[in-house]
Amino acid sequence: MGRFQPGLIGAAAFALATLLPFSAHAISTWTANGCTTNCSESGDPAPNVSYAAYSAKINTTGSGAYSSTNGFAQSTLQYYNGGGFGVVAPSGDSQSPNHAVDNYGYQDLILLKFDSQVNLSQIQLGWWQSDADISVLAYTGATNGVNVANTITGKTAGNLKSVDGWSLVGSYADLQSKNGTANISTSVNSSWWIVTAYNSQLGGNPTNSDGQVGGLTRGLGSTGYDFVKLFSVSGTRTSTNNNGQVPEPASLALASIALLGLVGLRRRQQSQR
Repeated sequence: MGRFQPGLIGAAAFALATLLPFSAHAISTWTANGCTTNCSESGDPAPNVSYAAYSAKINTTGSGAYSSTNGFAQSTLQYYNGGGFGVVAPSGDSQSPNHAVDNYGYQDLILLKFDSQVNLSQIQLGWWQSDADISVLAYTGATNGVNVANTITGKTAGNLKSVDGWSLVGSYADLQSKNGTANISTSVNSSWWIVTAYNSQLGGNPTNSDGQVGGLTRGLGSTGYDFVKLFSVSGTRTSTNNNGQVPEPASLALASIALLGLVGLRRRQQSQR
């Protein structure tokens, strides 16, 4: 009778496992710090992230509705110890609370670029004042030969989504009463994400009257405006190290050899019994 050889089977199975992409990953958290480019994370090994800030001057009508007539331009991303990232717009915006990510005078946004696709599941604010409503967008358009940062520059909040592949993931209200936490449930996977103070032109209707704290509001006074700082984002990597592509032909060939080896070894064992 032939002798069972578990070592060979284990080796072949291990070789096969190392060649095929993994479909599930643990939660990772990217925490804001002084790093703005190629910043690492904690948790499951995952892509690094880079941050950038943009601002667009906005106006409000008598009813409090937004009127975005100016396009976004790159702004200054500022780290505040213990609070996270805020945004200092070009002029008259460096004082508190305007140096947060806000929608008062300027519409501020933070762009997050990951090295590969991720699925975000949570956003944590480290600081807020007055109201704390945010909107989250993901880039779902074509990426071939596209510098996604250029899809923001010059666009207003009113036409950002309609022309350049940005999709609203959701708007999240009253995070000041939820410990600054926005829990996200989406099937969207993307390498590019936007976190911004709430803006009705990006989608999501107000649920309370202007100037009140409660629901998705855009206020006539400082009460209904949103001032937040981004502390961290959490999510899972959804593509492999080869940027989500299918395995290379050589990898597929090796995987096939490993499978054939397992089948052949099993047949030999059965014939020798």
